[in-house]
Amino acid sequence: MVDQLEELKSLSSIATTQPHSAFAAFTHGFASKWTYLARTTPGIANLLKPLEETIRTVFLPKLTGQNAFGDLERQIMALPARHGGLGIANPCETSPGQFTMSMSISAPLVSLILDQSDIYEPTMKQEQARLRNNAKKFRRQMEARTASELNEELSNNLKKMVGVCSEKGTSSWITALPIAEHGFMLHKGAFRDALCLRYGWRPQNLPSHCVCGLHFTVEHVLSCSRGGFPTIRHNEIRNITANLMSEVCPDVGIEPTLQPVTEEQFQLRTTNREDGARLDVVAQSFWSNDRQSAFFDVRVFNPYAPTYRRSTMAQSYRRNEMEKKRAYEQRVREVEHGSFTPLVFSAAGGMGPAADIVYKKLASMLAEKQDKTYSTTLNWMRCRLNFSLIRSEIMCIRGSRKSFTTTTPWKALDTGTIDLATQEGRVLSV
Repeated sequence: MVDQLEELKSLSSIATTQPHSAFAAFTHGFASKWTYLARTTPGIANLLKPLEETIRTVFLPKLTGQNAFGDLERQIMALPARHGGLGIANPCETSPGQFTMSMSISAPLVSLILDQSDIYEPTMKQEQARLRNNAKKFRRQMEARTASELNEELSNNLKKMVGVCSEKGTSSWITALPIAEHGFMLHKGAFRDALCLRYGWRPQNLPSHCVCGLHFTVEHVLSCSRGGFPTIRHNEIRNITANLMSEVCPDVGIEPTLQPVTEEQFQLRTTNREDGARLDVVAQSFWSNDRQSAFFDVRVFNPYAPTYRRSTMAQSYRRNEMEKKRAYEQRVREVEHGSFTPLVFSAAGGMGPAADIVYKKLASMLAEKQDKTYSTTLNWMRCRLNFSLIRSEIMCIRGSRKSFTTTTPWKALDTGTIDLATQEGRVLSV
């Protein structure tokens, strides 16, 4: 235990300058040491108290750049990333369950050892697989229960924050290994800013006022149009989507101009009738092989803006999707004879139901063409989108708003690195 404490202090020292790397080393490596100890040794919860105290008072403050953590904040950090936490579990609380789970899974093997049998029957192997699945299912249920109970204790603001970062895909940047080659690396300032945005902490060294003259708040700068950052954020998602679709569709373009409306009559008065109206992406034969054009329009909204503060994420997604559909769906269907799908994202990395269907379809097509597994391709795609949105959030609070620069040019996608990126980066479904 003394050795682990010294290692943790050394890791805390590294976290001062390389927090993203230190976090990955902790969650993907160091934590497994006490997990192994807890699974093999009963009744050690009290012996792990010094380790938990060091995590809480040394490692977490140096990792996040925040002051000492209260009980509520520490419980949030202990939640899995998919429930809005960081996956930095409290060893004192998890050790009893780890030992019980280990005893249950290893019971068939223990019986073989006691009987001095060297025959590992297929039925026993299946039984162990069943026990492991049951243990995993039970752990997931307990984690969900803990998250639900903790959610009741949170303030409305923090509840909103945790709810936003609990969405599917919003925590990919948390669980992936920080490998710069695959675009999964954040420097120390970006990593801590991303944590601040995740939990509603105020990032350090912010100006008092935005260049537009309004008070500088995170809620404001994520939507402020000065500097063109919302446009850059939007265009990066558009270009990533077009790059992906160009691998599986024969005719893909960005910002296609819609045909002018002549004498067509639309039922909805909200339908956009302007000449020169454009959408973001068009892809031929996306939904079927009938050469029909599929049109897509991207919207990235700020879930912390006053407009959405009292809305659930499901309501916010539906609202934005319906606004897009009311403006373009009928025109695309009747004039272009194509299909229209809004691609709605939250600035934190989540995506709406329609976008979720599109990217699942896209992942299936890419996986089939590249001979890769569907889950691997989908997780890699979500991770790439998530890192793009996280960097865009950081750009909104740190970037200079005095000039406009373009990023992420539209070019052919190198899909050969999907397997390498997901394996080396441990890109998971969260």
